[in-house]
Amino acid sequence: MDNTKLEEKILEILKNGAKTSEEIRNELIQENIDFTQLQFREVLAKMVREGKVKKIPSYERKKFLFSI
Repeated sequence: MDNTKLEEKILEILKNGAKTSEEIRNELIQENIDFTQLQFREVLAKMVREGKVKKIPSYERKKFLFSI
């Protein structure tokens, strides 16, 4: 899958609320989306840098949450 379509799918998933990167990745896997782990991390990081996605620390869960 190309990066543009992966970005669209990530945004679609995050419309339902903030999620960790693992939760996003698991939803993509459930939808049978074909991507590599490296591609997923690069696309998510690019979206954070561009301001499309917010990266918020969750101290209770000890993880970062991603939201729109």
